[in-house]
Amino acid sequence: MVRERVYELKKDFSQAGKYFTYVMFILSMAVGLAVYNHYYFKVEKDIMTLAKLKGQLQAKNLMLKKEISGLSSPDRIDKIATQKLKMKPVDYSKVRFIDTK
Repeated sequence: MVRERVYELKKDFSQAGKYFTYVMFILSMAVGLAVYNHYYFKVEKDIMTLAKLKGQLQAKNLMLKKEISGLSSPDRIDKIATQKLKMKPVDYSKVRFIDTK
C-alpha cells in the first residue's frame, strides 16, 4: 500500500512538472509580450512626436522660402539700389559688352 501511494505521488509530481514547464513557458511569453508592448508604445509615441516636429519644420521651411523669394525680388533690389545706395538705372545703350571667346 505504501509503495502504491509513493508510486502515485511520483506520478502526480511528474505530471505537475510537465504543467510547471508549460505554466513557466506561458508566463515567460506573457512577460515578453508585456515588455514588447511597452517598447512598441514608446516607439509609437516617439514616431508621433517626430512626425509633429517634421510638420512644424516643413511649415517653417516654407515660410523661410517665401521670405527668401520676397527678399531677392528684383523690385526690392532695385528699390534698395536707388534709395539707399544712390545708384542710377543703367542705360544699356552706353554699355559696351566685351566678347571673351
